[in-house]
Amino acid sequence: MLVLDAEQRSALAATRSLGQAGAVVHVASCHAEPLAGASHWAAVSLRTPDPAVDVAAYVQCITDHAARHKLDFILPMTDASTMALLAAAALPAGCQLLCPPQAAYEQVTDKARLLQLAQQLGVPAPRTVIATDVHGISAAADQLGYPLVLKPARSRYSHDGRIASTGVRVVQDQNQLQALLLHLDWLPHMSCLVQEFIPGHGAGVFALYGRSGPLAWFAHRRLREKPPAGGVSVLSESANVDPLLQHYAQLLLNAAQWRGPAMVEYRIGMDGKPYLMEINGRYWGSLQLAVDAGVDFPTLWLREGQGQEALPLPVVKAGTRLRWLLGDVDNLIIQWRSPAGIARKLAALAAFALTFVDPRSRQEIFRWSDRRPAGLELRAWLASLRR
Repeated sequence: MLVLDAEQRSALAATRSLGQAGAVVHVASCHAEPLAGASHWAAVSLRTPDPAVDVAAYVQCITDHAARHKLDFILPMTDASTMALLAAAALPAGCQLLCPPQAAYEQVTDKARLLQLAQQLGVPAPRTVIATDVHGISAAADQLGYPLVLKPARSRYSHDGRIASTGVRVVQDQNQLQALLLHLDWLPHMSCLVQEFIPGHGAGVFALYGRSGPLAWFAHRRLREKPPAGGVSVLSESANVDPLLQHYAQLLLNAAQWRGPAMVEYRIGMDGKPYLMEINGRYWGSLQLAVDAGVDFPTLWLREGQGQEALPLPVVKAGTRLRWLLGDVDNLIIQWRSPAGIARKLAALAAFALTFVDPRSRQEIFRWSDRRPAGLELRAWLASLRR
């Protein structure tokens, strides 16, 4: 099988998992030295064009490789690769794309359509006004007040033969909004969700759906992030799935006739009430944590693609921890460069050091049985420091 987006940490987790399950794994990336390509489980590493530059060339490269090597499965790991291949005319005979059906994918990744579905099902979401131009955004801001969130209807969109990215912005006041409205280059291509800002913290539920329904559920807590105020998880811990969040996720995924991996994201308000934020129809960054905690999503998805009988829902080993070491180093550097007092900096240093002796914690990239990806990542990290 071919695992795409091999520069991603999730692709490395999938490559290791599938290789250990007996699959012959090829990986592909538009980067010269992708992380998963260094794994000894990667039999072949394919360099592709960048789908953000030329979708047609990217799809042609992948389909040619699949036909040449008679691949059975292609596993996309990001929205860009998923979108590119879902829109492709056809894959080689006998090759199956392991991703959600296009209709279901469009339903949940279009945030405006997802919001309408949530309203129909009684799933709570922030107060939202859907705008199609800058005048509508300004009017919605006057209606909702500040702070507010500007959320493009899609995280990625196809434009001029490439797949472009968008971004969510939190707006504090009218001056910031007026400055931002000058730079919304995605607005002609999709609507904008203008939402009230929900103070609180993020939470998520991770799922894998097959033909007969859910194959697995998972949840984790972020213990440290980069940057520290909120961003990519560098230390996370597996947790029991919150029943209410799972209930809402199941309502949405069932209604969308979902099949494949999904990350359902919520904002938990100060009163403890969950609000739906979005659904990502792909794997997530800390996929390795789920595998370590006993929920092997990639292998379960492969079994489904092979038509094997569904296994009983796996039980999460709560309390398992995963550390992305170089991300955690970055987190520590950011904190030591901040204007925070020395006591806070020493506390951050102590927490960083204690994780090395925490028996619950495993390294995400470095594994004794597969050491080369960690060496590759370290060389790239040192090169970035020199630059």
